[in-house]
Amino acid sequence: MQKKLLGICFFLFCLLATLTALPTLQSALPDLDEKTLQMLLEGEIISAKTLNGGTVKQLAPVGSKAYQQAFEAEAKENSFSIAAVSYIPYPDNLKDLDSNQRQLVVFNKLRALSTQVGITYISHRAGDKPKVLIEKCYYMEDDKNLNVHLADPVVTEFPLHAESYVYQKDSTFGGNRYHHIYTNSEQEIFVEIKNVSTLKVFNLITAVPKDKLAMSMATYQLDKGLLIFSLSTIDDKDPEINILGYVVDLPSAFRRRITALQQWFWEQLNAETK
Repeated sequence: MQKKLLGICFFLFCLLATLTALPTLQSALPDLDEKTLQMLLEGEIISAKTLNGGTVKQLAPVGSKAYQQAFEAEAKENSFSIAAVSYIPYPDNLKDLDSNQRQLVVFNKLRALSTQVGITYISHRAGDKPKVLIEKCYYMEDDKNLNVHLADPVVTEFPLHAESYVYQKDSTFGGNRYHHIYTNSEQEIFVEIKNVSTLKVFNLITAVPKDKLAMSMATYQLDKGLLIFSLSTIDDKDPEINILGYVVDLPSAFRRRITALQQWFWEQLNAETK
């Protein structure tokens, strides 16, 4: 009788461990083939867009808020979306933490936006060479006051919700204000970014009107690493802008932008081990 009871307890323990275990890369991204999964494991950033019949939801972890937003983005009319995903094996400083402790570290790293200053991207205008993308980046008191520069926030308890306003000046769209809204869970950190001001190219031509850009970035805990998913959706705007004969390809511009930000976060997450 005692052996039978022990057997039942062991079965229940194994079942509970299976239910609470973090997913693998393959189970989180079941629509990706083995070749693409291997590319992620080797450190490549995989991108996709909804133009010309393309899809983006296959790059988001199944069951996540990021997946829900990608699914909704694909269903939108008169808009286009660009997405990217990358995989970061847990550095030594995160391996031995439980999922809650790990979320706190990742959350604070993700909000260290001042460290984005100086990051580069590959610029077609500069002859496909690296060019500084972010020139200024700081937190604001509200959506209007540019004079007060707040330090990067650091928390000691992991929040399920947080909001902040950020000023960012980049080489493509100049200086703009953004609203960051975090919706978190035990496994996912999801930040949605709205443009409070109008994005202009060369400070002259409107690229994205106010509130017409929805960017998001999500981190998703797996068993051996972290998935980073980024999505940019632009409503009511043609993919290309012609400025005095110079064509600005918005999908390409935002793809290079979100991949540069993913590379920044990889460096942030691994900085502790250096």
